[in-house]
Amino acid sequence: MAYYSGLVVTPAPGAMDAVLAALKSSKTAEVHQTDPATGRIVVVIEDDSVHGEADKFQRLRTMEGVADVSLIVHRSDEESAEDALPVSAVIKELD
Repeated sequence: MAYYSGLVVTPAPGAMDAVLAALKSSKTAEVHQTDPATGRIVVVIEDDSVHGEADKFQRLRTMEGVADVSLIVHRSDEESAEDALPVSAVIKELD
């Protein structure tokens, strides 16, 4: 089973280009959209386990120049949107 999470990465002031370059060169997340006006980057992480996803989330949180990472949605490839794991359950995995 594969697990997917949509995240918003917020770089520290002045770090947008560096964080974007680091994200694009890493295998941690796939960049889907950037918004320089708001300073946000939308990414997706994927792994075969929730623990693997949590590890990737932690790597993003500690990436140089990253001010914040927010979890927006979490799903597995076997569930519909109605069955999506609540964000609170995923956050418990991260603690």
